[in-house]
Amino acid sequence: MIIAEKKATIKSLVYASIGFALLFGIFIAFTNGIWYALIAGPITGALWGLLMYLFINSKKVKEQTIIEGVVANDIIYSGGANHFKNAEAVGGKLYLLSNHLEFKSHQFNIQNHTFAININDIQDIISYNTLGLIPNGLKIILKDGAEEKFVVNHRDIWKKNIQILIDQPHSQTA
Repeated sequence: MIIAEKKATIKSLVYASIGFALLFGIFIAFTNGIWYALIAGPITGALWGLLMYLFINSKKVKEQTIIEGVVANDIIYSGGANHFKNAEAVGGKLYLLSNHLEFKSHQFNIQNHTFAININDIQDIISYNTLGLIPNGLKIILKDGAEEKFVVNHRDIWKKNIQILIDQPHSQTA
């Protein structure tokens, strides 16, 4: 699981770095010329990707996103995630436990928070494309009609594991 998460993180960062390099390269092409952009775009994209990788894998972020009072064996699945809260995609880590889904943000966000959803409160799980393009969105629809959106790697695995818990006849409450 850890290796698959690292691979997915690297893949996402490569795509994001290419996108950053292209957008920055276009901007630089208009301001400084095409030849400068052909050099500066890829360099800044690579540097941005490297810095993001170091940030995501930093000891500080890992310490800040650990949920307390939970034994590692109780965690069914976990991974880096963003939780949409108002207009901010709050970065942190999402955990699936036997009775609830819990998100804990790192401290480098504006809206730091810990958020939990009882499995018994989940009505449906829907996959969606973030920004209409990127296949990494997971929407949790609650029985009270509320919706919570997350950006995750391996959304199909998340969806499958959550659905297994929903389908169990006696899910516990948190």
